[in-house]
Amino acid sequence: MKYSRFDVFAVTLVAALACGSVVQSQQTDTSPRARLEATSTSSLGGPGSAQAQLEDDRLRRLNASRLPGWDAFVDPAETARERLHQQTGLNLSFDYQALYQQSTHSLTGTDDAASGQARVIGSWDLLNRGGSNTGSLVFILENRHRFGQPIAPSGLAGEIGYIGSTAVTFTDTDTTLSVAYWAQALAGGRAGFVAGRIDPGDYSDILGYVNPRTTFSNFSILFSPVLPIPDPGFGVAGGAFLTDQVYALGVVSDANGSLTDLEWFPGGAEFYTYAELGWTPARKKRYLTNVHLGLFHVDERTDAGVPSAKGVTVSANHTFENDLMVFGRLGWSEGTASIASRAINAGLMWRPGLYDDLFGLGVTVADPSDASLERQSTVEAFYRLDVSDNVALTADIQYLHNPGFNSTDPLVLGLRLRLNL
Repeated sequence: MKYSRFDVFAVTLVAALACGSVVQSQQTDTSPRARLEATSTSSLGGPGSAQAQLEDDRLRRLNASRLPGWDAFVDPAETARERLHQQTGLNLSFDYQALYQQSTHSLTGTDDAASGQARVIGSWDLLNRGGSNTGSLVFILENRHRFGQPIAPSGLAGEIGYIGSTAVTFTDTDTTLSVAYWAQALAGGRAGFVAGRIDPGDYSDILGYVNPRTTFSNFSILFSPVLPIPDPGFGVAGGAFLTDQVYALGVVSDANGSLTDLEWFPGGAEFYTYAELGWTPARKKRYLTNVHLGLFHVDERTDAGVPSAKGVTVSANHTFENDLMVFGRLGWSEGTASIASRAINAGLMWRPGLYDDLFGLGVTVADPSDASLERQSTVEAFYRLDVSDNVALTADIQYLHNPGFNSTDPLVLGLRLRLNL
Protein backbone atom coordinates (compact mmCIF):
# COMPACT_ATOMS: atom_id res chain seq x y z
CA MET A 1 0.00 0.00 0.00
CA LYS A 2 1.31 3.45 -0.91
CA TYR A 3 0.79 6.32 1.53
CA SER A 4 0.31 9.96 0.57
CA ARG A 5 1.98 12.84 2.38
CA PHE A 6 -1.38 13.66 3.98
CA ASP A 7 -1.76 10.09 5.32
CA VAL A 8 1.68 10.14 6.90
CA PHE A 9 1.17 13.61 8.34
CA ALA A 10 -2.20 12.66 9.84
CA VAL A 11 -0.88 9.50 11.48
CA THR A 12 2.17 11.33 12.80
CA LEU A 13 0.11 14.17 14.23
CA VAL A 14 -2.30 11.82 15.98
CA ALA A 15 0.61 9.87 17.47
CA ALA A 16 2.24 13.08 18.66
CA LEU A 17 -0.90 14.35 20.38
CA ALA A 18 -1.37 11.01 22.09
CA CYS A 19 2.02 11.01 23.80
CA GLY A 20 4.05 12.26 26.71
CA SER A 21 5.20 15.26 28.60
CA VAL A 22 7.57 16.19 31.38
CA VAL A 23 8.37 16.43 35.05
CA GLN A 24 8.43 20.12 35.98
CA SER A 25 11.08 21.79 38.10
CA GLN A 26 11.68 25.29 39.35
CA GLN A 27 15.31 24.73 40.37
CA THR A 28 17.00 23.80 37.10
CA ASP A 29 17.64 26.15 34.19
CA THR A 30 16.25 24.27 31.18
CA SER A 31 16.58 27.03 28.59
CA PRO A 32 18.03 25.95 25.22
CA ARG A 33 21.31 27.72 25.99
CA ALA A 34 21.61 26.08 29.42
CA ARG A 35 20.87 22.65 27.92
CA LEU A 36 23.63 23.02 25.34
CA GLU A 37 26.02 24.03 28.11
CA ALA A 38 25.07 21.00 30.20
CA THR A 39 25.22 18.51 27.34
CA SER A 40 28.61 19.79 26.15
CA THR A 41 30.16 18.84 29.51
CA SER A 42 28.38 15.49 29.73
CA SER A 43 29.91 13.97 26.60
CA LEU A 44 33.22 13.89 24.78
CA GLY A 45 31.25 13.71 21.54
CA GLY A 46 28.69 15.92 19.85
CA PRO A 47 25.04 16.73 20.63
CA GLY A 48 23.84 13.53 18.96
CA SER A 49 26.07 11.21 21.01
CA ALA A 50 24.44 8.89 23.53
CA GLN A 51 25.49 10.73 26.70
CA ALA A 52 24.65 14.17 25.30
CA GLN A 53 21.24 12.99 24.08
CA LEU A 54 20.48 11.48 27.50
CA GLU A 55 21.28 14.75 29.26
CA ASP A 56 19.42 16.93 26.77
CA ASP A 57 16.28 14.78 27.02
CA ARG A 58 16.48 14.81 30.83
CA LEU A 59 16.63 18.60 30.94
CA ARG A 60 13.88 19.00 28.34
CA ARG A 61 11.54 16.96 30.55
CA LEU A 62 12.01 19.56 33.30
CA ASN A 63 10.46 22.28 31.13
CA ALA A 64 6.97 23.66 31.61
CA SER A 65 5.09 21.63 29.03
CA ARG A 66 3.03 22.89 26.11
CA LEU A 67 0.59 20.10 27.04
CA PRO A 68 0.63 20.07 30.87
CA GLY A 69 -2.40 17.80 30.97
CA TRP A 70 -0.23 14.91 29.81
CA ASP A 71 2.35 15.38 32.57
CA ALA A 72 0.41 13.38 35.15
CA PHE A 73 0.10 10.49 32.68
CA VAL A 74 3.85 9.99 32.28
CA ASP A 75 4.97 11.14 35.73
CA PRO A 76 5.08 7.59 37.19
CA ALA A 77 7.32 6.35 34.38
CA GLU A 78 9.58 9.42 34.65
CA THR A 79 9.82 9.04 38.43
CA ALA A 80 10.65 5.34 38.20
CA ARG A 81 13.33 5.95 35.58
CA GLU A 82 14.95 8.70 37.66
CA ARG A 83 14.79 6.56 40.82
CA LEU A 84 16.59 3.76 38.98
CA HIS A 85 19.28 6.20 37.94
CA GLN A 86 19.80 7.53 41.45
CA GLN A 87 19.86 4.09 43.08
CA THR A 88 21.94 2.16 40.57
CA GLY A 89 23.70 4.70 38.34
CA LEU A 90 21.90 3.27 35.30
CA ASN A 91 20.48 6.11 33.18
CA LEU A 92 18.05 4.86 30.54
CA SER A 93 16.13 6.70 27.85
CA PHE A 94 13.75 5.43 25.21
CA ASP A 95 13.03 7.22 21.97
CA TYR A 96 11.31 6.61 18.68
CA GLN A 97 11.88 8.44 15.41
CA ALA A 98 9.94 8.16 12.17
CA LEU A 99 10.77 9.92 8.90
CA TYR A 100 8.85 10.18 5.65
CA GLN A 101 10.46 11.74 2.56
CA GLN A 102 9.18 12.33 -0.97
CA SER A 103 11.11 13.65 -3.96
CA THR A 104 9.63 15.65 -6.83
CA HIS A 105 11.91 13.91 -9.36
CA SER A 106 13.06 10.30 -9.49
CA LEU A 107 15.21 8.43 -11.98
CA THR A 108 13.59 5.07 -11.19
CA GLY A 109 9.96 5.89 -10.41
CA THR A 110 10.53 5.40 -6.68
CA ASP A 111 10.07 8.79 -5.05
CA ASP A 112 8.73 7.91 -1.56
CA ALA A 113 10.68 6.61 1.41
CA ALA A 114 9.84 6.05 5.07
CA SER A 115 11.42 4.36 8.06
CA GLY A 116 11.40 4.31 11.85
CA GLN A 117 13.90 3.85 14.66
CA ALA A 118 13.23 2.53 18.15
CA ARG A 119 16.16 3.06 20.52
CA VAL A 120 17.16 2.24 24.07
CA ILE A 121 19.96 4.59 25.14
CA GLY A 122 21.85 3.75 28.31
CA SER A 123 24.73 5.01 30.42
CA TRP A 124 25.65 2.98 33.51
CA ASP A 125 28.02 4.67 35.95
CA LEU A 126 30.16 1.84 37.31
CA LEU A 127 33.28 3.68 38.47
CA ASN A 128 33.40 6.73 40.79
CA ARG A 129 29.63 7.19 40.60
CA GLY A 130 28.82 10.71 41.74
CA GLY A 131 32.49 11.72 41.52
CA SER A 132 34.37 13.89 39.07
CA ASN A 133 36.10 11.09 37.16
CA THR A 134 33.20 8.78 36.42
CA GLY A 135 33.59 5.65 34.33
CA SER A 136 30.48 4.52 32.47
CA LEU A 137 29.30 1.77 30.16
CA VAL A 138 27.41 3.46 27.33
CA PHE A 139 25.24 1.71 24.77
CA ILE A 140 22.49 2.18 22.19
CA LEU A 141 20.33 -0.76 21.18
CA GLU A 142 18.08 0.08 18.27
CA ASN A 143 15.79 -1.27 15.61
CA ARG A 144 15.56 0.46 12.22
CA HIS A 145 12.73 -0.56 9.90
CA ARG A 146 10.89 0.57 6.77
CA PHE A 147 7.38 2.04 6.87
CA GLY A 148 5.09 0.94 4.01
CA GLN A 149 7.51 2.10 1.29
CA PRO A 150 9.93 0.06 -0.84
CA ILE A 151 12.97 1.94 0.50
CA ALA A 152 14.13 3.71 3.63
CA PRO A 153 15.03 7.43 3.38
CA SER A 154 18.74 6.53 3.38
CA GLY A 155 18.22 5.00 -0.06
CA LEU A 156 16.36 7.93 -1.61
CA ALA A 157 19.54 9.67 -2.81
CA GLY A 158 20.29 6.77 -5.14
CA GLU A 159 16.81 6.96 -6.66
CA ILE A 160 17.18 10.65 -7.54
CA GLY A 161 20.86 10.66 -8.59
CA TYR A 162 22.05 12.74 -5.64
CA ILE A 163 25.61 12.32 -4.36
CA GLY A 164 25.22 12.05 -0.61
CA SER A 165 22.42 11.22 1.80
CA THR A 166 19.13 13.06 2.30
CA ALA A 167 18.53 11.31 5.65
CA VAL A 168 21.33 10.40 8.06
CA THR A 169 20.63 7.30 10.25
CA PHE A 170 17.25 6.45 8.70
CA THR A 171 18.07 3.01 7.30
CA ASP A 172 16.35 -0.38 7.64
CA THR A 173 19.05 -2.47 9.33
CA ASP A 174 16.69 -4.18 11.81
CA THR A 175 17.99 -4.68 15.38
CA THR A 176 21.56 -3.61 16.06
CA LEU A 177 23.85 -2.67 18.92
CA SER A 178 24.96 0.54 17.28
CA VAL A 179 27.37 1.63 20.02
CA ALA A 180 28.73 -0.02 23.17
CA TYR A 181 31.78 1.55 24.79
CA TRP A 182 33.47 2.54 28.01
CA ALA A 183 33.51 6.31 28.68
CA GLN A 184 36.04 7.54 31.22
CA ALA A 185 36.31 11.09 32.54
CA LEU A 186 39.77 12.26 33.65
CA ALA A 187 41.32 15.28 35.36
CA GLY A 188 38.07 16.36 36.98
CA GLY A 189 36.24 16.36 33.67
CA ARG A 190 38.88 18.33 31.76
CA ALA A 191 39.82 15.22 29.77
CA GLY A 192 38.43 11.83 28.90
CA PHE A 193 38.30 8.94 26.46
CA VAL A 194 35.88 6.37 25.04
CA ALA A 195 36.84 2.90 23.83
CA GLY A 196 34.78 0.12 22.28
CA ARG A 197 32.19 0.11 19.55
CA ILE A 198 31.80 3.81 18.75
CA ASP A 199 30.21 6.04 16.12
CA PRO A 200 33.13 8.06 14.69
CA GLY A 201 30.68 10.71 13.51
CA ASP A 202 30.09 11.64 17.15
CA TYR A 203 33.72 12.79 17.43
CA SER A 204 34.41 14.27 13.98
CA ASP A 205 34.11 17.97 13.14
CA ILE A 206 31.42 18.60 15.76
CA LEU A 207 29.52 21.87 16.00
CA GLY A 208 26.62 22.53 18.34
CA TYR A 209 23.85 21.94 15.79
CA VAL A 210 24.89 18.44 14.64
CA ASN A 211 22.09 16.04 15.59
CA PRO A 212 20.30 14.22 12.74
CA ARG A 213 17.32 13.37 14.97
CA THR A 214 16.52 16.89 16.18
CA THR A 215 17.89 19.32 13.55
CA PHE A 216 18.90 18.82 9.90
CA SER A 217 18.62 15.54 7.95
CA ASN A 218 21.07 15.89 5.03
CA PHE A 219 24.62 14.62 5.62
CA SER A 220 26.17 17.49 3.64
CA ILE A 221 24.50 20.04 5.92
CA LEU A 222 25.25 18.24 9.19
CA PHE A 223 28.88 17.57 8.23
CA SER A 224 31.30 18.62 5.53
CA PRO A 225 30.91 16.24 2.55
CA VAL A 226 34.71 16.00 2.33
CA LEU A 227 34.67 13.81 5.48
CA PRO A 228 34.58 10.05 4.70
CA ILE A 229 33.03 9.10 8.05
CA PRO A 230 32.49 5.32 8.32
CA ASP A 231 29.63 3.55 10.09
CA PRO A 232 30.01 2.57 13.77
CA GLY A 233 32.85 0.18 14.52
CA PHE A 234 35.51 -0.57 17.09
CA GLY A 235 37.69 2.37 17.96
CA VAL A 236 38.86 4.87 20.53
CA ALA A 237 38.41 8.62 20.93
CA GLY A 238 39.94 11.01 23.43
CA GLY A 239 40.16 14.67 24.20
CA ALA A 240 41.39 17.21 26.74
CA PHE A 241 41.26 20.91 27.48
CA LEU A 242 44.86 22.13 27.21
CA THR A 243 43.83 25.48 28.70
CA ASP A 244 40.46 26.82 29.84
CA GLN A 245 39.69 27.65 26.20
CA VAL A 246 41.87 25.46 23.94
CA TYR A 247 41.14 21.76 23.50
CA ALA A 248 42.35 18.80 21.43
CA LEU A 249 40.22 15.89 20.26
CA GLY A 250 40.92 12.78 18.21
CA VAL A 251 39.37 9.51 17.07
CA VAL A 252 40.67 6.30 15.47
CA SER A 253 38.02 3.86 14.26
CA ASP A 254 37.53 0.89 11.96
CA ALA A 255 37.32 2.20 8.39
CA ASN A 256 35.07 -0.77 7.56
CA GLY A 257 32.58 -0.06 10.34
CA SER A 258 29.13 -1.56 9.94
CA LEU A 259 25.83 -1.23 11.78
CA THR A 260 25.00 -4.89 11.21
CA ASP A 261 28.40 -6.57 11.46
CA LEU A 262 29.96 -6.68 14.95
CA GLU A 263 33.07 -8.49 13.72
CA TRP A 264 36.42 -7.22 15.01
CA PHE A 265 38.03 -5.26 12.13
CA PRO A 266 36.62 -7.42 9.30
CA GLY A 267 38.82 -5.74 6.68
CA GLY A 268 41.98 -5.90 8.76
CA ALA A 269 43.97 -2.94 10.08
CA GLU A 270 42.27 -0.23 8.01
CA PHE A 271 41.52 2.90 10.00
CA TYR A 272 39.65 6.18 9.86
CA THR A 273 41.56 8.85 11.79
CA TYR A 274 40.47 12.37 12.70
CA ALA A 275 42.24 14.96 14.89
CA GLU A 276 41.02 18.40 15.94
CA LEU A 277 42.43 21.46 17.66
CA GLY A 278 39.82 23.96 18.77
CA TRP A 279 38.95 27.07 20.75
CA THR A 280 35.84 27.92 22.77
CA PRO A 281 35.22 30.72 25.30
CA ALA A 282 34.70 28.17 28.11
CA ARG A 283 34.37 24.40 28.51
CA LYS A 284 30.61 24.55 28.86
CA LYS A 285 30.27 26.69 25.72
CA ARG A 286 31.89 24.13 23.38
CA TYR A 287 28.59 23.55 21.55
CA LEU A 288 27.52 27.20 21.60
CA THR A 289 30.65 28.88 20.22
CA ASN A 290 33.54 26.99 18.67
CA VAL A 291 36.34 27.39 16.12
CA HIS A 292 38.45 24.39 15.17
CA LEU A 293 40.84 22.93 12.63
CA GLY A 294 40.42 19.25 11.74
CA LEU A 295 42.70 16.84 9.90
CA PHE A 296 41.58 13.42 8.69
CA HIS A 297 42.87 10.32 6.94
CA VAL A 298 41.21 7.07 5.94
CA ASP A 299 43.23 4.04 4.86
CA GLU A 300 42.66 2.19 1.62
CA ARG A 301 39.89 -0.37 2.08
CA THR A 302 41.28 -3.29 0.09
CA ASP A 303 38.32 -5.68 0.16
CA ALA A 304 35.82 -2.89 -0.54
CA GLY A 305 37.96 -1.47 -3.35
CA VAL A 306 37.95 2.05 -1.90
CA PRO A 307 41.20 4.07 -2.08
CA SER A 308 42.63 6.11 0.76
CA ALA A 309 41.80 9.76 1.34
CA LYS A 310 43.01 12.64 3.46
CA GLY A 311 42.05 16.23 4.02
CA VAL A 312 41.34 19.19 6.26
CA THR A 313 38.33 21.08 7.58
CA VAL A 314 38.01 24.52 9.14
CA SER A 315 34.76 24.95 11.08
CA ALA A 316 33.10 27.48 13.37
CA ASN A 317 29.81 28.38 14.99
CA HIS A 318 28.62 31.16 17.27
CA THR A 319 25.44 31.57 19.34
CA PHE A 320 24.08 35.02 20.02
CA GLU A 321 22.06 36.05 23.06
CA ASN A 322 18.78 35.83 21.14
CA ASP A 323 19.36 32.09 20.58
CA LEU A 324 20.49 32.58 16.99
CA MET A 325 23.30 30.18 16.07
CA VAL A 326 25.30 30.68 12.88
CA PHE A 327 27.76 28.12 11.52
CA GLY A 328 30.15 27.59 8.64
CA ARG A 329 32.70 25.12 7.28
CA LEU A 330 35.41 24.86 4.64
CA GLY A 331 36.74 21.46 3.61
CA TRP A 332 39.29 19.93 1.24
CA SER A 333 39.97 16.28 0.47
CA GLU A 334 42.34 14.24 -1.68
CA GLY A 335 41.11 10.85 -2.87
CA THR A 336 37.77 9.45 -3.98
CA ALA A 337 36.64 7.95 -0.67
CA SER A 338 34.90 11.22 0.19
CA ILE A 339 31.71 12.56 -1.39
CA ALA A 340 33.46 15.82 -2.31
CA SER A 341 36.96 17.11 -2.90
CA ARG A 342 36.07 20.67 -1.88
CA ALA A 343 33.08 22.02 -0.01
CA ILE A 344 31.77 25.07 1.76
CA ASN A 345 28.68 25.05 3.94
CA ALA A 346 27.00 27.62 6.15
CA GLY A 347 23.72 28.19 7.87
CA LEU A 348 21.83 29.17 10.97
CA MET A 349 19.44 27.90 13.60
CA TRP A 350 17.01 30.22 15.38
CA ARG A 351 14.50 29.79 18.17
CA PRO A 352 11.53 32.09 17.48
CA GLY A 353 10.43 32.14 21.12
CA LEU A 354 7.45 29.82 20.67
CA TYR A 355 7.96 27.25 23.42
CA ASP A 356 11.09 25.31 22.31
CA ASP A 357 10.44 25.42 18.55
CA LEU A 358 13.44 25.60 16.25
CA PHE A 359 14.04 26.84 12.69
CA GLY A 360 17.10 25.90 10.65
CA LEU A 361 18.54 26.82 7.26
CA GLY A 362 21.71 25.39 5.72
CA VAL A 363 23.49 25.60 2.36
CA THR A 364 26.35 23.47 1.02
CA VAL A 365 28.23 23.86 -2.26
CA ALA A 366 30.53 20.95 -3.10
CA ASP A 367 32.77 19.74 -5.90
CA PRO A 368 32.32 15.94 -6.18
CA SER A 369 35.43 13.82 -5.75
CA ASP A 370 34.62 12.39 -9.18
CA ALA A 371 36.13 15.12 -11.36
CA SER A 372 33.83 14.26 -14.26
CA LEU A 373 30.81 15.54 -12.30
CA GLU A 374 29.78 19.15 -11.95
CA ARG A 375 29.45 21.19 -8.77
CA GLN A 376 26.49 20.16 -6.60
CA SER A 377 24.55 22.41 -4.22
CA THR A 378 22.30 21.45 -1.31
CA VAL A 379 19.84 23.70 0.51
CA GLU A 380 17.87 22.47 3.52
CA ALA A 381 15.35 24.23 5.75
CA PHE A 382 13.34 22.79 8.65
CA TYR A 383 10.93 23.86 11.33
CA ARG A 384 10.69 21.74 14.48
CA LEU A 385 7.40 22.02 16.35
CA ASP A 386 7.84 20.81 19.92
CA VAL A 387 4.37 19.53 20.74
CA SER A 388 5.54 18.79 24.28
CA ASP A 389 8.89 18.21 25.95
CA ASN A 390 9.09 14.66 24.66
CA VAL A 391 7.16 14.92 21.38
CA ALA A 392 8.45 16.83 18.35
CA LEU A 393 7.33 17.16 14.73
CA THR A 394 9.80 18.46 12.14
CA ALA A 395 8.82 19.61 8.65
CA ASP A 396 11.77 19.67 6.27
CA ILE A 397 12.47 20.67 2.67
CA GLN A 398 15.64 20.08 0.67
CA TYR A 399 16.52 21.64 -2.68
CA LEU A 400 19.17 19.65 -4.57
CA HIS A 401 20.70 21.76 -7.35
CA ASN A 402 22.61 19.98 -10.09
CA PRO A 403 22.75 16.54 -8.43
CA GLY A 404 25.51 14.43 -9.93
CA PHE A 405 23.38 12.00 -11.91
CA ASN A 406 20.11 13.90 -12.48
CA SER A 407 19.48 16.65 -15.02
CA THR A 408 16.63 18.06 -12.93
CA ASP A 409 16.80 19.79 -9.54
CA PRO A 410 14.66 17.74 -7.13
CA LEU A 411 12.88 18.95 -4.05
CA VAL A 412 12.77 16.50 -1.16
CA LEU A 413 9.94 17.03 1.32
CA GLY A 414 10.19 15.42 4.73
CA LEU A 415 8.22 14.96 7.94
CA ARG A 416 9.89 13.59 11.05
CA LEU A 417 8.42 12.52 14.40
CA ARG A 418 10.43 12.05 17.58
CA LEU A 419 9.10 10.67 20.86
CA ASN A 420 11.28 10.23 23.96
CA LEU A 421 10.74 9.02 27.50
